[in-house]
Amino acid sequence: MNERRLLERIAHWEIGEERTSTTRVDVLVQSIMKHLSCLLNTRQGSVQLDPKFGVPDFTNIAGGLANGSVSDVEDELCRMVKKYEPRISSPKISLTPDTSDLLSLKFELEGILDVDDRSIPLHLATVVGASGKVSIS
Repeated sequence: MNERRLLERIAHWEIGEERTSTTRVDVLVQSIMKHLSCLLNTRQGSVQLDPKFGVPDFTNIAGGLANGSVSDVEDELCRMVKKYEPRISSPKISLTPDTSDLLSLKFELEGILDVDDRSIPLHLATVVGASGKVSIS
């Protein structure tokens, strides 16, 4: 498995970083987080090459949380991860209740990274802020 996406590898080769045959898990996770942040902060329709890249506008769901909108957001985020981040297998996204910030939604992203014949569990926190910006930690 490549720990970085193609353009990241090219950029690192250009600055003289050596290529290795072993996967560094910390570099892999950082690359995934960077890509997910880019993916989940891109609005659908704004990338001409792939109009489905990115997520729909989440800013209008505040009034509809009781009507199933949270499960729609979970499903959409999961669909995006499955389609555009193949380094994560079996992704699952679920809402994490948090009463400290009523204007944001917090989700847990869980999945598996297959690294050098090992399965490593991945657990990331995803927050959709009031402005619609998604942060990953």
